[in-house]
Amino acid sequence: LQTSGPSINAGAFGVLLEILSVISNHTGRGHDQELTHCCTHPTQRLVVTASRDTTFRLWDFRDPSIHSVNVFQGHTDTVTSAVFTVGDNVVSGSDDRTVKVWDLKNMRSPITTIRTDSAVNRISVSANQRIIALPHDNRQVRLFDMSGVRLARLPRSNRMGHRRMVCCTAWNEENQACNLFTCGFDRQAIGWNINIPALLQEK
Repeated sequence: LQTSGPSINAGAFGVLLEILSVISNHTGRGHDQELTHCCTHPTQRLVVTASRDTTFRLWDFRDPSIHSVNVFQGHTDTVTSAVFTVGDNVVSGSDDRTVKVWDLKNMRSPITTIRTDSAVNRISVSANQRIIALPHDNRQVRLFDMSGVRLARLPRSNRMGHRRMVCCTAWNEENQACNLFTCGFDRQAIGWNINIPALLQEK
């Protein structure tokens, strides 16, 4: 189990441990197979977990007396990651070659579905511009906006890019010179300089 999301202080870490303890003790309401990812909401007591059982689950701890869980079945293969965005969205990626954007206020069906030609691994969403970075099994890294418009594909050549599967992406918007990182099965972590204003202007 790996976590992603904002950095947390000691007090918040205690809350996270409490939440994970509750999740692990929810017999009959937990996942049916291994978890692949866990993400905390940046401002609320919400946790989303992804699993090989093709679902992701939203755990709500805002009311201390009621710990509710909602199950979402929008994918047909392993859900490799599910992340919160700044605002009221969850973005999920899957081995079924899709990425889906969900509205926390109405999660009956996704508001956007992005279809790709390769399994999607550990996605990330930029906090400021809400751009989704998709790492793929086929060595590609693609950038999409929240409405599903493709903005860019990062270079994939002998000199640039990964030589094997790209397993995860992470935005670092505080560093303008190197604002996106990718990691792959080629044992490389690559830093990229993504010109976000130019991407959005070309859209």
